[in-house]
Amino acid sequence: MGKIVTVGKAGKQRRYCSQAQYCLLVLLVPTLLFLLGAGALTTQAHTNSPQFLTSQGSIPVFQDEYKLGETFKIGNLQYRIDSVRTSTGKTEIRSPRQGNVYLFVNLTIENKSLSDVEVRSVIGFKLKDSNGQSQESSLGAFLGAKNHIDGTIRSAETINGELGYEVSQEAKEFSLIVIPDPLDSKAKNVSVKLSIDK
Repeated sequence: MGKIVTVGKAGKQRRYCSQAQYCLLVLLVPTLLFLLGAGALTTQAHTNSPQFLTSQGSIPVFQDEYKLGETFKIGNLQYRIDSVRTSTGKTEIRSPRQGNVYLFVNLTIENKSLSDVEVRSVIGFKLKDSNGQSQESSLGAFLGAKNHIDGTIRSAETINGELGYEVSQEAKEFSLIVIPDPLDSKAKNVSVKLSIDK
Protein backbone atom coordinates (compact mmCIF):
# COMPACT_ATOMS: atom_id res chain seq x y z
CA MET A 1 0.00 0.00 0.00
CA GLY A 2 1.31 3.36 -0.97
CA LYS A 3 1.27 6.46 1.15
CA ILE A 4 -1.04 9.25 0.28
CA VAL A 5 0.72 12.56 0.16
CA THR A 6 -1.29 15.69 0.26
CA VAL A 7 0.09 18.60 -1.56
CA GLY A 8 -1.20 21.98 -0.60
CA LYS A 9 -1.60 24.90 -2.90
CA ALA A 10 1.69 26.10 -4.15
CA GLY A 11 2.53 29.49 -2.63
CA LYS A 12 2.75 32.40 -4.98
CA GLN A 13 6.36 33.29 -5.73
CA ARG A 14 7.14 36.90 -4.91
CA ARG A 15 8.91 38.95 -7.51
CA TYR A 16 10.51 42.11 -6.26
CA CYS A 17 11.33 43.61 -9.65
CA SER A 18 11.52 42.74 -13.30
CA GLN A 19 14.77 42.09 -15.09
CA ALA A 20 14.71 45.56 -16.68
CA GLN A 21 14.18 47.16 -13.27
CA TYR A 22 17.02 45.07 -11.82
CA CYS A 23 19.42 46.23 -14.57
CA LEU A 24 18.39 49.83 -13.99
CA LEU A 25 19.01 49.43 -10.25
CA VAL A 26 22.48 47.94 -10.86
CA LEU A 27 23.41 50.93 -13.02
CA LEU A 28 21.88 53.65 -10.86
CA VAL A 29 23.29 52.68 -7.46
CA PRO A 30 27.02 52.97 -8.43
CA THR A 31 26.28 56.13 -10.41
CA LEU A 32 24.54 57.68 -7.43
CA LEU A 33 27.41 56.72 -5.12
CA PHE A 34 29.92 58.19 -7.58
CA LEU A 35 28.02 61.47 -7.81
CA LEU A 36 27.73 61.75 -4.04
CA GLY A 37 31.48 61.13 -3.70
CA ALA A 38 32.31 63.67 -6.39
CA GLY A 39 30.16 66.24 -4.65
CA ALA A 40 32.01 65.64 -1.40
CA LEU A 41 35.37 66.00 -3.19
CA THR A 42 34.24 69.22 -4.86
CA THR A 43 33.18 70.62 -1.49
CA GLN A 44 36.49 69.57 0.03
CA ALA A 45 38.46 71.08 -2.89
CA HIS A 46 36.50 74.32 -2.56
CA THR A 47 37.08 74.60 1.17
CA ASN A 48 40.80 73.83 0.70
CA SER A 49 41.27 76.35 -2.12
CA PRO A 50 43.62 79.28 -1.44
CA GLN A 51 40.79 81.80 -2.00
CA PHE A 52 38.59 80.12 0.59
CA LEU A 53 41.40 79.70 3.12
CA THR A 54 42.67 83.23 2.56
CA SER A 55 39.20 84.60 3.15
CA GLN A 56 39.08 82.54 6.35
CA GLY A 57 42.51 83.92 7.34
CA SER A 58 44.00 80.48 8.05
CA ILE A 59 46.62 80.18 5.28
CA PRO A 60 49.95 82.01 5.37
CA VAL A 61 50.89 84.04 2.31
CA PHE A 62 53.52 82.13 0.32
CA GLN A 63 55.61 84.00 -2.20
CA ASP A 64 56.58 81.72 -5.07
CA GLU A 65 58.61 84.16 -7.18
CA TYR A 66 61.83 85.82 -6.03
CA LYS A 67 64.55 88.10 -7.36
CA LEU A 68 68.32 87.77 -7.51
CA GLY A 69 69.82 88.13 -4.03
CA GLU A 70 66.64 87.31 -2.09
CA THR A 71 66.74 84.50 0.46
CA PHE A 72 63.91 81.98 0.54
CA LYS A 73 63.27 78.74 2.38
CA ILE A 74 61.65 75.59 1.01
CA GLY A 75 61.24 72.82 3.55
CA ASN A 76 64.51 72.52 5.45
CA LEU A 77 66.68 74.18 2.81
CA GLN A 78 67.36 77.90 2.56
CA TYR A 79 68.36 79.23 -0.87
CA ARG A 80 69.88 82.47 -2.19
CA ILE A 81 70.77 83.17 -5.84
CA ASP A 82 73.90 85.29 -5.46
CA SER A 83 74.89 86.18 -9.00
CA VAL A 84 74.63 85.33 -12.68
CA ARG A 85 77.43 85.40 -15.23
CA THR A 86 77.76 84.55 -18.90
CA SER A 87 80.70 83.23 -20.88
CA THR A 88 81.36 82.92 -24.58
CA GLY A 89 83.39 79.81 -23.83
CA LYS A 90 86.85 81.27 -24.53
CA THR A 91 88.02 80.45 -21.01
CA GLU A 92 86.24 77.07 -20.83
CA ILE A 93 87.43 73.71 -22.13
CA ARG A 94 84.63 73.56 -24.67
CA SER A 95 82.83 76.38 -26.52
CA PRO A 96 79.05 76.74 -26.82
CA ARG A 97 77.28 76.21 -30.13
CA GLN A 98 77.08 79.09 -32.61
CA GLY A 99 74.72 81.80 -31.35
CA ASN A 100 74.79 80.52 -27.74
CA VAL A 101 76.59 81.48 -24.53
CA TYR A 102 77.06 79.74 -21.23
CA LEU A 103 74.96 81.00 -18.34
CA PHE A 104 76.25 80.29 -14.84
CA VAL A 105 74.01 80.79 -11.81
CA ASN A 106 75.84 81.12 -8.50
CA LEU A 107 73.78 80.08 -5.48
CA THR A 108 74.09 79.34 -1.79
CA ILE A 109 72.12 76.57 -0.06
CA GLU A 110 71.93 76.13 3.71
CA ASN A 111 70.64 72.94 5.32
CA LYS A 112 68.45 73.94 8.29
CA SER A 113 67.45 70.36 9.16
CA LEU A 114 68.95 67.93 11.67
CA SER A 115 69.81 65.39 8.95
CA ASP A 116 71.89 65.35 5.78
CA VAL A 117 70.22 66.31 2.48
CA GLU A 118 71.11 65.23 -1.06
CA VAL A 119 71.08 67.94 -3.74
CA ARG A 120 71.26 67.21 -7.47
CA SER A 121 71.54 70.07 -9.95
CA VAL A 122 69.99 68.16 -12.85
CA ILE A 123 66.72 67.27 -11.08
CA GLY A 124 66.63 70.04 -8.45
CA PHE A 125 66.74 73.03 -10.82
CA LYS A 126 65.26 73.94 -14.21
CA LEU A 127 66.01 77.05 -16.24
CA LYS A 128 63.36 78.54 -18.53
CA ASP A 129 63.55 81.51 -20.85
CA SER A 130 60.95 84.29 -21.01
CA ASN A 131 58.88 82.19 -23.45
CA GLY A 132 58.73 79.27 -21.00
CA GLN A 133 61.15 77.12 -23.03
CA SER A 134 63.37 74.86 -20.92
CA GLN A 135 67.09 75.53 -21.26
CA GLU A 136 69.31 72.48 -21.23
CA SER A 137 72.62 72.00 -19.55
CA SER A 138 75.49 71.05 -21.84
CA LEU A 139 78.81 69.34 -21.27
CA GLY A 140 80.67 72.62 -21.79
CA ALA A 141 78.42 74.45 -19.30
CA PHE A 142 78.80 71.63 -16.79
CA LEU A 143 82.60 71.64 -17.12
CA GLY A 144 82.73 75.44 -16.90
CA ALA A 145 80.67 75.70 -13.69
CA LYS A 146 82.63 76.38 -10.51
CA ASN A 147 81.91 74.21 -7.43
CA HIS A 148 79.03 72.12 -8.76
CA ILE A 149 75.84 72.04 -6.68
CA ASP A 150 75.75 68.26 -6.37
CA GLY A 151 76.19 66.05 -3.34
CA THR A 152 75.35 65.89 0.33
CA ILE A 153 74.73 68.96 2.46
CA ARG A 154 75.29 68.04 6.08
CA SER A 155 73.06 69.32 8.87
CA ALA A 156 73.58 73.07 9.52
CA GLU A 157 76.08 73.21 6.62
CA THR A 158 76.12 75.83 3.86
CA ILE A 159 77.39 75.19 0.34
CA ASN A 160 78.02 77.56 -2.56
CA GLY A 161 78.43 76.74 -6.21
CA GLU A 162 77.22 77.19 -9.75
CA LEU A 163 74.67 75.72 -12.12
CA GLY A 164 75.65 75.82 -15.80
CA TYR A 165 73.38 76.14 -18.84
CA GLU A 166 73.84 76.81 -22.55
CA VAL A 167 71.43 79.53 -23.71
CA SER A 168 70.78 81.73 -26.71
CA GLN A 169 72.90 84.87 -26.65
CA GLU A 170 69.78 86.86 -27.58
CA ALA A 171 67.84 85.87 -24.44
CA LYS A 172 68.01 88.29 -21.53
CA GLU A 173 65.30 87.10 -19.11
CA PHE A 174 65.17 83.71 -17.40
CA SER A 175 63.44 81.97 -14.54
CA LEU A 176 65.31 79.46 -12.41
CA ILE A 177 62.81 76.92 -11.06
CA VAL A 178 63.86 75.41 -7.74
CA ILE A 179 62.39 71.92 -7.25
CA PRO A 180 62.95 70.93 -3.59
CA ASP A 181 61.82 67.29 -3.90
CA PRO A 182 61.06 65.92 -7.38
CA LEU A 183 59.42 62.81 -5.87
CA ASP A 184 56.99 64.78 -3.68
CA SER A 185 53.95 65.94 -5.67
CA LYS A 186 52.97 68.30 -2.82
CA ALA A 187 56.34 70.06 -2.74
CA LYS A 188 56.15 73.75 -3.62
CA ASN A 189 58.34 74.84 -6.54
CA VAL A 190 59.77 78.36 -6.51
CA SER A 191 60.83 80.60 -9.39
CA VAL A 192 63.68 83.13 -9.32
CA LYS A 193 63.69 85.83 -12.01
CA LEU A 194 67.10 86.37 -13.60
CA SER A 195 68.07 89.29 -15.84
CA ILE A 196 71.19 89.08 -17.96
CA ASP A 197 73.17 92.15 -19.04
CA LYS A 198 75.26 91.14 -22.01
